[in-house]
Amino acid sequence: MVFVNIAGALADLYTLQEHDQELDKIKEEQERLEPELVEAREKWADLAARLAQLKERYLTLQHEYKQNDLEIQDMAAKRKKAEEEQMQSSSVREQTQYENRIQQFSTRIDELTELTMPILEEMERLAEQIKELEDEMAQLKPELDSLEAANAERVAKLEDGYQAKLAKREQMAASIPKNLLREYQAIRRARKGVGVAIVVAKAGVYRCSACSVQLPPHVAQRVYQGQQAIRCSSCGRLLWKGPEQQ
Repeated sequence: MVFVNIAGALADLYTLQEHDQELDKIKEEQERLEPELVEAREKWADLAARLAQLKERYLTLQHEYKQNDLEIQDMAAKRKKAEEEQMQSSSVREQTQYENRIQQFSTRIDELTELTMPILEEMERLAEQIKELEDEMAQLKPELDSLEAANAERVAKLEDGYQAKLAKREQMAASIPKNLLREYQAIRRARKGVGVAIVVAKAGVYRCSACSVQLPPHVAQRVYQGQQAIRCSSCGRLLWKGPEQQ
């Protein structure tokens, strides 16, 4: 594609790229976390995960305990009713039948009680562990909150600088032909933030400064002529002859 002043547009584009790379660095700096914050977040996440597991186990045991307790209450009520009916029975046969039923209810109550005791003991241990973790998290929270607030303030300051540079960048971009700008941005996204590369000449050999591939002389010549936007045949970046060739 031919442009009226492609050399000047590429020079502007290269300057724009420098600003874009500065913006990239700011974004990277915003995402960077202080080691203390990383450590505090990891510790908090670990405590929260352990606490969640303990609470889940506690709720499971609590459900089992409630089921057993309800069954014990039911067996106890049935035993009491059987005892009352036994007292009202007149025959030896009925007395024996009620006695057997009462014994069955008592046996089941004893079984459930035996099953329930370990559950209660484990629930007590879990409650202590949950309390310890909650206390540890409560102690960690002020430190974590302070680190998070400091990081948020740091990111906000960087964002102010980013927005100022972005506004300047947009002003620069407005003077560059839109089709060339779109091509540059597409290449930059695909090529690790570098859309324009300088042609480096040394001892009669021409190379792309981005990928170091040797360029054919006729390709370098077209770049120096500055009449077309030429791309590196290896990495696909736009080639610029550089400021010394202006």
